[in-house]
Amino acid sequence: PNDSNDSKPTGGKLLVRRMAVEDDICSAQPQVVEVDGSCLWDEGLLTIPLLRRTMMEGRAMLDKPILHYGRQVIMRHLWYKHTDYCEVPKLKVLWDLACWSLCEDAGLVRQALEYLKGTYRDLCRPGGPWSPENEEDLFEMFLAIDFSLLPIQVLYSPWVPAQVQSVRLFVQQQPADQFHQELQQEVSRAMEHLKSVNFQCSKLTDKLNAVDQRTVMNKSQISDSSAALEEILRKRRQKEGG
Repeated sequence: PNDSNDSKPTGGKLLVRRMAVEDDICSAQPQVVEVDGSCLWDEGLLTIPLLRRTMMEGRAMLDKPILHYGRQVIMRHLWYKHTDYCEVPKLKVLWDLACWSLCEDAGLVRQALEYLKGTYRDLCRPGGPWSPENEEDLFEMFLAIDFSLLPIQVLYSPWVPAQVQSVRLFVQQQPADQFHQELQQEVSRAMEHLKSVNFQCSKLTDKLNAVDQRTVMNKSQISDSSAALEEILRKRRQKEGG
């Protein structure tokens, strides 16, 4: 599969109009990606389960774009029938197959988010297929994509569950908490080092005080010796003069 920024097929190979990360970022409603061109996946000549082995190989060879191409195929398959959003159990299988946690293509992540927003809206509509199991699966699918690749405005939608927003904020807070913990450890190590330095300084101060005391004593002894010598010389001069 090939991506393109145009909505017209090029050489009959275009699969999906590529959504830019900045497209309609302030829209509260889910956006829909237009499918153009033709593809064997559309007519059922190739089936999604055929991707399973390929995607497993892609997880073992992350240096190759196998997973990226597989995600493109999955998203085209989903958008091709976007008038009826995929049932949550089937979507969960496709989502796990795509391995979104490893996706670094912001445009593709934006497509995935918009599809989930539409699925959640469909789930919550009156008479929709809501169930605790479906809602939990959908939450897990939201959390599988990396929101840090997208502008924050795309999450300002009633169709992004509040729980997902809470987890996003918690994940964003984790680096700050980790940095604070590392900083505390650095401060603790610095305090221990400072205590060691203070102890060494205290020992050196004691030694200097001892040297000062010996110096005073030596000066006193030298002074006494000088006085005694002067007295001896004085007496000698008196004796010689007498």
